[in-house]
Amino acid sequence: MNINSKITYSSFIFLILSGLLSCAPKSSSPAKSYFLGTSSIKGNHMINDSELDGLIPQKPNRRLLGLPFFPYVGLYRFGELFYNREEKQRKVIEVTQNYQNESRIHENNARKLEKIQRRYAKKLEKAQIRAEQGNFWMRVLGEAPVYYRLSEVTQNVEKMQKYLFNNGFFEAKVGFKPDTIFNRIRVNYLVTENRPTILREVDYQVKNYFADSIIDANSKNALLVGKKRYDGDSFEEERVRIETLLRNEGYMGFSRQNISYLVNDTITNVKTDSNFKSVDVKVNVDMGAVNKPVRYVINSVHFEVLPPAGIPDSLFRKDTVTYQRIKYAFSDKRFSTKILDSKIQVRPGEFYSQKKERDTQQQLSLTDQFDFVNYSYTLDSTGRGINSYFKVIPLKKYQISTDVGLNVIQLQGTPGPFANLSYKIRNVFNGLENFEANLRGGIELVPGFLGNQQIYRSEEIGLNTSLFFPRLLTPANLLQKQSASFNPRTQVGLGYNYVNRPEYTRTNVKVAMTYSWQPTNTTLFNLSLVDLNILNTQNIRPDFKSLLDTLYLQGNNLINSFQKSFVSDINFNFVYNTNPLVGPPKNARYFRVALESGGTTLNVLPKQEDLIKEVFGDLQFYKYLRWNADYRRYWPIGKKSAFIARVNTGAIYSYGDSKVPPYEKYFFAGGSNSLRAWLPRRLGPGSSPPRLTSNNLSIESPGEFLLEGNLEWRGYLAKFFGDINYALFIDAGNVWNLNSTATESQKFEANSFLREIAVGTGFGIRYDLSFFILRFDFGIKVYDPALQRFVLDELQFNKLFKRTQSNFLNVNLGVGYPF
Repeated sequence: MNINSKITYSSFIFLILSGLLSCAPKSSSPAKSYFLGTSSIKGNHMINDSELDGLIPQKPNRRLLGLPFFPYVGLYRFGELFYNREEKQRKVIEVTQNYQNESRIHENNARKLEKIQRRYAKKLEKAQIRAEQGNFWMRVLGEAPVYYRLSEVTQNVEKMQKYLFNNGFFEAKVGFKPDTIFNRIRVNYLVTENRPTILREVDYQVKNYFADSIIDANSKNALLVGKKRYDGDSFEEERVRIETLLRNEGYMGFSRQNISYLVNDTITNVKTDSNFKSVDVKVNVDMGAVNKPVRYVINSVHFEVLPPAGIPDSLFRKDTVTYQRIKYAFSDKRFSTKILDSKIQVRPGEFYSQKKERDTQQQLSLTDQFDFVNYSYTLDSTGRGINSYFKVIPLKKYQISTDVGLNVIQLQGTPGPFANLSYKIRNVFNGLENFEANLRGGIELVPGFLGNQQIYRSEEIGLNTSLFFPRLLTPANLLQKQSASFNPRTQVGLGYNYVNRPEYTRTNVKVAMTYSWQPTNTTLFNLSLVDLNILNTQNIRPDFKSLLDTLYLQGNNLINSFQKSFVSDINFNFVYNTNPLVGPPKNARYFRVALESGGTTLNVLPKQEDLIKEVFGDLQFYKYLRWNADYRRYWPIGKKSAFIARVNTGAIYSYGDSKVPPYEKYFFAGGSNSLRAWLPRRLGPGSSPPRLTSNNLSIESPGEFLLEGNLEWRGYLAKFFGDINYALFIDAGNVWNLNSTATESQKFEANSFLREIAVGTGFGIRYDLSFFILRFDFGIKVYDPALQRFVLDELQFNKLFKRTQSNFLNVNLGVGYPF
């Protein structure tokens, strides 16, 4: 028997043992004699299943292919065979005692104590996890058995009853019916909603005139509204809203606990009483102090820069200065008081505002200058004035970071190394400016695309430097005050990029100046009035040059995109994003629109072409208009599943002498963030077949109009150090050319548009480590516009990765979500 056979038989025997260990419940207690089966919720019409299902904390163990076998439970029990919980608990006590002993020895050495604490914190955490969750087999590979317990089901029924009551179903009833299947019990929760309760009138009672006018002026944002269904959560949310309103107007001492509700549920309505129950709500806002509350005024504002953590203040001499009635104290580093003044919204002489306090903290944090921003206050002798204190600890002035890894375009390709080196200098001119330099080098190894076994290497080296100013650099400080609370930034950048690809070698020198501001947490604007590029194609591969010449003779001016050229443009970007900053997307929307005008200044100042040519030599100039819009919608389904839809479209119009845009401005389809059944940037245009050089090198397929859409279902598979998730997707779209010189197969035509929409499908595996997401997407073609036919049935399982076939399994490797 060979080694492979031994491994196969061993694995088979192990799986059988795991299955046997999981078949029959281990517990001898009658209460634990059955596994918990799946739960179903029936009878509800207005409340979604997902809302009620979220109240059930117990989740059944995973089964094997829907059969009454629980392999993960088997792995858990296999681990129990050689697990001693008492021994692991003793280990926790031992680690704790060792930590206490070492701490006593070095109790007078603060730095040593800090190191001991960090070291033992990790040891103690590992020991506690092993004592509470078991060994590797139990906590990583296996699942603890989940048994049916009547007490837990009864608690779930009570929670559903309370949830329905809280949502206006005062007459609702919830029961359950257990259903025994093999070695598990499935629970059917039976819901009877009965009549919902509707809010008829909502009346606010506020005895203070000014406070009443504030609440009335913001009534359109009220969360308690007549003719809406009763919702218990809205009552608490309304408390928070009123508290925020009043605190923003100086009533710092007002608390949400001062708001009470009186619900009149004795109302009857003959005409509609059979359909729903009506209630009136009185909102009583108690302002305190016999309804003569104190509006607090800011007496003084203090801003202090503290020394680095752990270093006593006595080692530094404090410099104090007053600017615009704000008192500044600098212990270690100095910052421009003028720039800090634009970030501090809490002003002496004004009424207290909770919003201004928090916005100031946020604005200071977003400067990337401070590791710690704290706010505190004291009351003056009258009890009506506030002395405000902002205290900050600066970040390190110099910071170096490196990033090294492997870059893979396709799994069938060979991994290529890349390296990033970043250098940052903070507070360069003492005005909260940041200077950043980034050096990146990478190699991408791409296989021959049509049966050619040669590996083509693409090399890229880039050096980009940027200077960030925490304000909008405008003449006469225009818009400084208006944009102060919008996290304004100005980026002045200079960069150089070198790309050596199989088809060509190309360099780009770039100078840009970009304004950005963020009016809200969900909106972002970027405006570049200066974006200058000098592109130089130093070398073109002969067979690729021959292809470009052939296209030129056919009326296609793509070859002009590879001439030495000067590109100037003005561009504007708007982003609306309600996704959370950390973690997977929630119930959210994302919309991005980008507008770009190339060669705009050439229309206004045409003589500048001669000036540029005198300095840089003979150059190609471009004039074009470009737009791109990307919309995404995220729907969470349950706790760990989501459905995502995306539409991405754009177009470019060239009106210069060359009639083509710069090559980098074209649109492309195919790849890990586009249509995943096609190779990167190789789909289209239209129904045209792949472009090949004389050596069968497939080149990129640029287009002037892009339209693509994606549908993706994301779900949870397992946990192994991180979450292993899956995805099912459908991609559709293509690129087309719009100019009159394009061939018929590449043009966008209304009568052939639908026949040229490529369709692909597939599945993906994502390994989510919270700080890093590794993504594998496996795509296959459903409809290929180049062949003008459905090709899904042409997929051959014995030739999955053979690219000479009309259909094959295309594997994409990426980092992060595709969209």
